[in-house]
Amino acid sequence: MKDQDKSKNQLIHELIEMRRRMAELEASEKKHEQEEQTLLQRTSELRAIFQAFPDLYFRIDPDGTIVDYNAGHTSYLYVAPEAFLGKRMQDVLPPKIGHQFQEAITQVLKTKRMVSVEYELPMAAGEQSYEARLLPFLERQIVVVVRDITERRRSEEEIKKLNEDLKLRARELETINMELKAFNYSVSHDLRAPLLVIGGFSRKLQEKYSTQLDTKGQQFLDTIYRNAQNMQQLIDDLLTFSQLDNRKMKVLEVNMGELAKAVFEELRDLEPGRTLVLKTLPQVRVDRAMIRQVFVNLLSNAFKFTKPKGNGVIEIGSVTEENKAIYYVRDNGIGFDMQDANKLFNVFQRLHSPDEFEGTGVGLAIVKRIINRHGGWVWAEGRVNEGATFYFSLPMEKPAAPRKPKTQEEMIANET
Repeated sequence: MKDQDKSKNQLIHELIEMRRRMAELEASEKKHEQEEQTLLQRTSELRAIFQAFPDLYFRIDPDGTIVDYNAGHTSYLYVAPEAFLGKRMQDVLPPKIGHQFQEAITQVLKTKRMVSVEYELPMAAGEQSYEARLLPFLERQIVVVVRDITERRRSEEEIKKLNEDLKLRARELETINMELKAFNYSVSHDLRAPLLVIGGFSRKLQEKYSTQLDTKGQQFLDTIYRNAQNMQQLIDDLLTFSQLDNRKMKVLEVNMGELAKAVFEELRDLEPGRTLVLKTLPQVRVDRAMIRQVFVNLLSNAFKFTKPKGNGVIEIGSVTEENKAIYYVRDNGIGFDMQDANKLFNVFQRLHSPDEFEGTGVGLAIVKRIINRHGGWVWAEGRVNEGATFYFSLPMEKPAAPRKPKTQEEMIANET
C-alpha cells in the first residue's frame, strides 16, 4: 500500500512539473511571438520611413547577412538584389570595402552607436562615392543607410582646388605688391627729380632770357613748364592712388562742416570768385586726412567746372539715411551727360580734353577708393550746362555693406 501511495505521489509531482514546463514554453513562445511581431512592426515602420527618402537602406544580421533592403534609387545598387539578399555585405562588396564594413559592424555591435563608412564603387556612370551609416536596430540587427555623395565630393575637390588657387593668387598678389612698392619708389625718386629739373630750368629761362626769345620761343618754354608741372601732378596723384590701400587708417571723430569749409577757403584764396553754401554736416568717425583729400578733389572739380560760368555757386550739404550720412558737393557749372556717369570714377577717364580743362583724370578715382575703404559709396548726377552733384556716403556707427542710396530727387525732398 505504501509503495502505491509513493508511486502515485511521484506521478502527481511529475504531472505538476510537466504542466509548469508547458506553461514556461507557452510563455516563451508567446514572448517570442511578441518579439517577432514587434520586429515585423518596427521593420514595416522602418521601410515606410526609408521609402520616403532617396537613400538606399539595408537591414543586416550581426554577421553582416543582408535580410532586407529598400532602394530609393536603383542606380545605388552595386549588384542585383538576388546577388546580395541572404549574403553577407562583406562578401558582396569588393574585398577592401567589405573589410571596412566588417570593422564597422563590429564597432556598432560593441558601442551601440552609429558608425560611418565612406567608399567608392565602379558604377555604370563611372566611379561613384558613397557614405554608409550603420546604426544599431533593436537587439539583434543593424540598419545601413547609404547615400550617394559623389557631387559633394566633387564640390569638396573644387573648393580645395579653389583654395589652392586662392593661395597661389595671394602669393602672386604679394609679389605684385612688392613690385608695386619698388615701382612707387622708382617713380617718386627717379622720375620726379628730372621733372623738377626740367620745370625749374624752363622757369629760369623764362625769367632770365625771355627778352632774348621771340613770342614763339616764349610759348615753347611755357609749354615745357606747364607739361612738366602736369606730369609732376600726375605722378603725385598716381602715387596717392596706389598707396591708399596700404595706408593704415587713423579713425577719429571729425567735424565735417569745419573740414569742408577750411578746404573751400584754401581753394578760394588761390582762385576767388566762388560762393559757398554750407549746410549742416553730421560728424562721423573717419580718417581725417583721407576725407580731407576727398573734399579737396571734389571742391577742386567744382571750382574748375564753374569757372566758365563766372558766378560759381558751390553747395555742400548732407542727408541722413538709416545708419549712414550721405554728403554731397553741388555746383552750377557746366555739368555732364548722365550717359558718361559710369566713367567719372575710373582712372584716366576724362570727359574733357586737357586743353579745355586741366587735370590728370585720377582725382575722382582717389575719392572712390577712399570712400570704399570707409565702407561707403560714391556716385554723381548732372546735366549738361546745369551743374553736377557728387555724393559720398559714410557709416555713422558700424561700417555697413555699401548700398546705393536714393536718387537726387528723393534726397532733395528729404532736405526740405
